[in-house]
Amino acid sequence: MKTCFEFAKLLLFFALILSGATSALAQPDSLRITVTEGTNMSAALSPNGQSIVVDLQGTIWLMPAKGGTARALTDFRDDARQPAWSPDSKRIVYSSFRDGTFHIYSVKPDGSDLQKHTKGEFDNREPSYSPDGSKLIFSSDHGGNYNVFELTLKTGELKQLTDNAGNEYAPSYSSDGKRIAYVATRPDASGLYVWEGGKETLAWKTAATLGPPAWSLNGQSLIVQTAETGKTALIVKDLKPDSEPKVISATGEDVFPFRPSVATDGSIWYTADGGIKHKTADFARTDKVTWQATLALQRKPYTRKTYLLDNAKPRPVKGIRAPVVSPDGKSIAFSALGDLYWLDIGNPTPKKLTDDAFIEADPTFSPDGRFLVFVSDRSGSINLWARDLKTGQDRQLTNGTEEISTPVFSPDSKHIAFFMLDRAAFGRSVLHTLDVPPSEDQPTPVPKKIHDALFGPGVPSWSPDGKQIAVSALDVYSSRFREGLNQFLVIPSGGSGSALELKPDSSGQTISFRGRSGPAWSPDGHWMAYVLDGVLWTLPVTADGKQTGSPVQRTKTLADNMSWTADSKTLVYLAVDTLKQLDITTNRVSIIPLNFTYQAKLPTDQTIIHAGKLFDGKTNAYRENVDIVLKGSRIQAIEPHKAGRTGKLIDASKLTVMPGLWEMHTHQSILAGEKQGRIWLSHGITSIRETGADPYDALERREAWDAGIRPGPRSFYTGTLNEGYRLYYGLATSIRSEAQLRMELDRAKRLDYDLLKCYVRLPDRLQQLAADLAHQIGIPVTSHELYPAVKYNIDGVEHSSATSRRGFSPKLTSTNHIYGDVLNLIAKSGMNMTPTTSLQGGFGYQTRRDTALFSYAPYMHFYDEKYRTNMMAQQQTMRRMMPGAVENFKTLAGNVKKFIAAGGRVTPGTDSPLIPYGLSLQIELQNWVEGGVTPFETLRGATLWSAEAAGVGKDVGSIEVGKIADLIAVDGDPLTKIRDTMNVKYTIKNGQVWTLAELLK
Repeated sequence: MKTCFEFAKLLLFFALILSGATSALAQPDSLRITVTEGTNMSAALSPNGQSIVVDLQGTIWLMPAKGGTARALTDFRDDARQPAWSPDSKRIVYSSFRDGTFHIYSVKPDGSDLQKHTKGEFDNREPSYSPDGSKLIFSSDHGGNYNVFELTLKTGELKQLTDNAGNEYAPSYSSDGKRIAYVATRPDASGLYVWEGGKETLAWKTAATLGPPAWSLNGQSLIVQTAETGKTALIVKDLKPDSEPKVISATGEDVFPFRPSVATDGSIWYTADGGIKHKTADFARTDKVTWQATLALQRKPYTRKTYLLDNAKPRPVKGIRAPVVSPDGKSIAFSALGDLYWLDIGNPTPKKLTDDAFIEADPTFSPDGRFLVFVSDRSGSINLWARDLKTGQDRQLTNGTEEISTPVFSPDSKHIAFFMLDRAAFGRSVLHTLDVPPSEDQPTPVPKKIHDALFGPGVPSWSPDGKQIAVSALDVYSSRFREGLNQFLVIPSGGSGSALELKPDSSGQTISFRGRSGPAWSPDGHWMAYVLDGVLWTLPVTADGKQTGSPVQRTKTLADNMSWTADSKTLVYLAVDTLKQLDITTNRVSIIPLNFTYQAKLPTDQTIIHAGKLFDGKTNAYRENVDIVLKGSRIQAIEPHKAGRTGKLIDASKLTVMPGLWEMHTHQSILAGEKQGRIWLSHGITSIRETGADPYDALERREAWDAGIRPGPRSFYTGTLNEGYRLYYGLATSIRSEAQLRMELDRAKRLDYDLLKCYVRLPDRLQQLAADLAHQIGIPVTSHELYPAVKYNIDGVEHSSATSRRGFSPKLTSTNHIYGDVLNLIAKSGMNMTPTTSLQGGFGYQTRRDTALFSYAPYMHFYDEKYRTNMMAQQQTMRRMMPGAVENFKTLAGNVKKFIAAGGRVTPGTDSPLIPYGLSLQIELQNWVEGGVTPFETLRGATLWSAEAAGVGKDVGSIEVGKIADLIAVDGDPLTKIRDTMNVKYTIKNGQVWTLAELLK
């Protein structure tokens, strides 16, 4: 019987492998990981001294105070944090993200009788009980910024205790219930405060970052964690005026940022160094509690999507970027494959308007029908250009170096509104207007600034009288956390006066996506069209932008990129991969036919690469003096060098040939222009993984690169970030329901996504569904989250730390340490990690040690002096703001080595353009080696492991017969000196060869 069972298992194993499934032997809950350390977990001792609760990886666990095996009390998807006990030890209160915002819950110690104590759209955090158990105190952004609130449990009465322009949070009652200690961040006096009788007193002014305070047994001092200059400590601050804080933790101790517990004997319980610690009342001795918890993972196999990377057959063009309808409603202009196209409605074949190596995009018609204005990098930077539709002649309207996007004509055709990138502040753009000269003979006026910089704004839209411009903009809840809602901002076009904030729904809803989800103001001024929950709505408004009635839902399916006809009777929009038009009077929707294809550019001839050394991406050694024979795009043979072979000869006899590099975490936009692809290739990067983008913008790039319209790498992309109710980036889509998530997954399938990216505030119940749906169409899912994401089969985790909705990272402490939970979950699960060490201090660390990096030829060529000056200033600012970054970076870089040594899969990425495209990836590789990873392990991660994580390891990532020729030739010995990887002389993608000189033209 056993033999039959084992044979059946063997058959299943081979069947799964042949089907392309991953994690072939993993079954639901089959992988159980026992951990004895936690990263940034909090702990609370029960008042009776019998039990401890901890919030290990977002689950509340209970264990005896003396240690032992922990038992889970809450659902793994609840993201339950910072527990506290009731005075009678009969309930545990905590903050939970289970509903998509943080709310206060409590439960009995046996896990029963779950109660929710707060409601609404606001975040409520860091709860604790009053000494008599009748009230809860917590922080909330209910009042604008964070303030301290008190909730009477019996009546439900909610009382706001603090009210300041700064943030007050992490409150704690004194034992007599008369005083409340809390942390405040204010421009003039941040630190610890004590509230009593309606008045507050500054107990300790400090620039250090503080954790939640705890009262000492006698009520005369506060115990709190501090983090400053890259170090943490546990301190005692006497409340006497002018008293100095006393450090009671050991030198170098990694103290976690949570409220300590003070026992009835005055001893202190806190978390640090991955464990739970007990410090005697006299602070003389510290013991560590021994405990363990077991996490069960559901790593289920699924079949990855099939790739035809070098398929020459025609493919439909799906990168239809920014379609706009003509005023008469008869035609549509759009950009695709790097050029502008014209589509007469009714004739499915579009006509090409431009035909060059540059990028033309963002077309907009003048209301009088005379001009088509667009953006192009023909001049070297993205500037405004106008085409006379009668003569076909183009003229340049702006001549700056700051990139311009989303131009829109005023109703009288005399002005253009557009956004100009603000290089001094990442992700921000400034609204400008430009007076359009009536003829070419007159000089174009200087653009006029209309409003201060906005973060990731949407497309501007004019009011019918030209006096207002509406855009979508971020409306944040507080200065403590960056997330907020996408709302309408109505700005006076004259550059003076106050902007009007317009919310399309009084319940605090957010439009889906700032990029191209509206508002689009109808020419008659009666409507603003926008996208909410993924579908098209219109909001009735007055001519000056004030709401006059209830919103009207216009579609039940996804919509984007709306534009109006001049009579305001028709809306043209993109419905995923189909152009549609909506008759506003009848609500009738009709499809606009489009027949548009492209073909991948593939070589057909034979190419011989004579390699002095060959690193194949798999073996920690070179093959020497070999010929790599390419037939078209694939490797036909690898043989000892032989003179006189037939075909094009690439002489790399004094070079090292290796697989092309992968950049596994980047974000792009049209603002980089045509040079974007050449930046990647010149740095030896032949494949990129774009982890968040406007999908139509990303598709335009991928299709143009594949078609050979302009040089560029192989692109694996996803669309917008799948975010929750609140969001931050302009590239994020707010998803608030299962139905909307399913529509977004349908978009992913129809637009041929390569992965799905879930973001910071998407609740775990929706993220789990996202993983299931994405795996059904064969694409992996990644996010910032580790657990419970790894439990329900998320494929990857981005960044060692990065943005977290909690205010701290569950993956990495403030001193860049990881502990057994994080290490084992990543190493044993098979989850892929992209740590982005260069982003988190490594770029500044390496460029400070090696200033010649800023003289690297591709960097000097592609980035102008202003950019380079700003980059150097930014690095200097970071060093001032984070004086301990260098020391902590060494710890961070060492974590990569720990993951790999433990059996984890790690791949390099940078989150460019936060740091420069191309150069940042080369520095990332150097960061790994600095942390103890060998050059071979580093290059394997940047080639084969990256290809396998992307699902194309059978085609690219290593140099083997039958694989596609994505290769680079570098001068030097990269297996000995990783910096030699920068010495790129040839880049080969899909068998097409470029010299460095050609890429720098």
